[in-house]
Amino acid sequence: MQETMLSHFDESKDSIESTLLSTAQNILVFVFGLLPLFFIPVQFITFDYAKTVLVIVGVLLAIIFYSLSILRSGRVSVAAPLALFGLWGVVVATIVSAGFSGDMLDAFVGDDLGVHTALFVLLLALVASTSVLILNTKSAIMRLYVLLTGSVVALSVFHVLRLVFGPDMLSLSLFTSLVSTPFGGWNDLALFFGMGILLSLVALEQLVLTKGGKVLFSGVIVASLVMLAVINFMAVWIVLGLVSLIVLMYTLTKDRFSERNLTLDGKQNPISIQSVILSVAVFVVSLAFIIGGGVLGGVMTKVTGVSYVEVRPSLEATIDIARNVYKENAFVGIGSNKFIDAWRMYKDTSINQTVFWSTDFKGGSGYLTTAFVTTGILGTLAWLLFFGLFLFAGFRLLFKPVHVDRTWYFIGSSSFVAAAYLWGMSAIYVSGAATLLLASVFTALMLTTYAQLLNVRPFVFSIASNKRAGFILVGVVMIVIVGASTVLYTTGRHYASVHAFGSALYGAQTGTDVALVEQQIADAYAIVQSDSYASQLASLQLAKMNSLVGLSELTEVQQQQLQTSVQNGISAALRATEGDPTDSVHWSTLGSVYSVLAGANVEGAQDKAREAFAKARTFDPTNPLHILLEAQLNSRVGDLAGARTKALEAIALKPNYTDALFFLTQIDIAEGKTSDAIATTKAIISLESDNPARFYQLGVLESANNNTDGAIEAFKRAIALDQNYANARYFLALSYAQKGDNDAAQQELQKVLDLNPGNAEVEALLKRIESGQPLVDVTASQQQVREPESVTAEEDAITTTEGDVETSLITPVNTVATEEEATTTTE
Repeated sequence: MQETMLSHFDESKDSIESTLLSTAQNILVFVFGLLPLFFIPVQFITFDYAKTVLVIVGVLLAIIFYSLSILRSGRVSVAAPLALFGLWGVVVATIVSAGFSGDMLDAFVGDDLGVHTALFVLLLALVASTSVLILNTKSAIMRLYVLLTGSVVALSVFHVLRLVFGPDMLSLSLFTSLVSTPFGGWNDLALFFGMGILLSLVALEQLVLTKGGKVLFSGVIVASLVMLAVINFMAVWIVLGLVSLIVLMYTLTKDRFSERNLTLDGKQNPISIQSVILSVAVFVVSLAFIIGGGVLGGVMTKVTGVSYVEVRPSLEATIDIARNVYKENAFVGIGSNKFIDAWRMYKDTSINQTVFWSTDFKGGSGYLTTAFVTTGILGTLAWLLFFGLFLFAGFRLLFKPVHVDRTWYFIGSSSFVAAAYLWGMSAIYVSGAATLLLASVFTALMLTTYAQLLNVRPFVFSIASNKRAGFILVGVVMIVIVGASTVLYTTGRHYASVHAFGSALYGAQTGTDVALVEQQIADAYAIVQSDSYASQLASLQLAKMNSLVGLSELTEVQQQQLQTSVQNGISAALRATEGDPTDSVHWSTLGSVYSVLAGANVEGAQDKAREAFAKARTFDPTNPLHILLEAQLNSRVGDLAGARTKALEAIALKPNYTDALFFLTQIDIAEGKTSDAIATTKAIISLESDNPARFYQLGVLESANNNTDGAIEAFKRAIALDQNYANARYFLALSYAQKGDNDAAQQELQKVLDLNPGNAEVEALLKRIESGQPLVDVTASQQQVREPESVTAEEDAITTTEGDVETSLITPVNTVATEEEATTTTE
């Protein structure tokens, strides 16, 4: 079977054609060479989205210039390596899966062109194809390598300076913590530095370098090892340990196979002492972290102050999700970019006992395992076929009998190592946009070298030999140029939409006028009819409705505002459910809007609220929040018995659910059953003595029963079990104030404020204490404070402040010291 490469051949290019082609090459070189460093200096535009947009624009511009060069020359060589066909097969499978997902917009585009969307997979194939077409000269590829090396050095300097001088150094108001990085994700940065080490080892082994070149690559290796020690990504250490050992063995034994290492002048490659030393160093450091990663990680945390734990669903949990998805639709899966829906529907109920009970994971244990869930058997076979063809081409290139061109062979071997490493890591980690795009570029470089060294014959299409074909060529080129220009325009509009929506969310967090926030979201929705935008707008209207309904009397203006909020809230929530009918959050928001109306005795609102909450539970059956919302609906319409039943149902799913336990205490108090509830809670505590939420519940009940000492004791027991239990500390402070111990109350409130920075109510209470005013009149407050976030999401990475993830279904990506190791480290 004949394999060829998409390439552009012409022995006699004129100056215009050469200029157009070199322009296309330089665009790709600068885009991918500087991709690791690129970001848009706006706080609400994610780094991944910015890099994706950059690549889309760069690739499309390169295609336009390349098309013009073809139009000028009238000749193009068209052929495709089988591995490239394999990657396009992945695109076809992903698009088919997206088409059957039931939510085309999310599956194809998502909110911000995420890595799991069909369009991003299409971009990967387009990047590979375009790079094969255009980056087909040694000079262009080596310029790309130089820029990538410069990016490694720049990122190393950037992060080392911040580690030494603190997060305020070079923060640019964007990099607010030591783990913030222009590359995107903290662990993706580890993958990039690992790639830098691999490329440097290959360069030191295969290239004839000047003294400066050797110093440069040695510095890259040392700086990358330092950063990897700080990040401590175990999988990277394992790969580096294996590869450095292989390089070391090859370097020490290659002189025994001289016929395989001849250069153009027939001389043997000398053994590089520096390559041996650095290979040994990389192997030793990697082995040290493989064996004692927990202890060494603890040391690095203590020295640098960097504590970062990213978590993912384990392989076991991902396989379990896939098993359930395949029962419904094995062939095409649940749909690209729809893992979050599968997670909500099929996650194990035991996760409710952990801090991850409400965490929505967008991906599984790895990027590829996520694709197996979302694209089904069709996508799985497509990915396996692509990797099989890729590895076949790569090994065939590596084991070519005679190397006639050292530079081309370096490009081929280094790009194959880099691509295999990046694709391989995507099997065990959900890689970010930059990592996957670089994997696609290196795949293209390997295929380019494959065609060069194995003398693949291209299929040449020329208007010189076929005049009629000239019209076809001109037509195709014009279609490509117009299509690329159209996509550029569409990309600009999508960026404008994402910018408007991100600006609205940022404004809502920083106190921007609500009307302006609503207008910005409406503007974003006018550009892209995203269900997420509509749902956020409905949530804003819901908040306004709740604030207005809580007033004792409404003015005429407020009544008009309430009516407008109701209309807009229902309209936006309905649009959200229509846009994505499988998203439980949309149904929950719609149900909450109708719940407020049901409390105001609006006819039919109660039934619609129940119907919406039932839909939410259908798509998120293990989440107790939807059940609690039903309990609150029952309470609003006066059905306290039904409210109690639902609250208990929510607690059965999550025994330490603070909000449900607090709601249950309010029902007990409202029904005058406080004493009975105290006895029941104490009986439950005897069985759940390690559940801080139960002690919190007891404290609230004791406080309502005017047993302040009993309440204080209960709250202190809750805090002893969970030092960061903000609500327990808040009510403990109120209880201290009720006893007249303002100093103790002030101490607890200050800790609550530390856990809830900017909480206006807590700040007001502290001011009252400082001014000597009593707090007795506010101790009856039934408001809770927000618990501190122990799980956060940034750039699609889920991080936690909890050292122990409490379940084998969620696994940490970074190596975390055990309690015993951490204690030993700090002593």
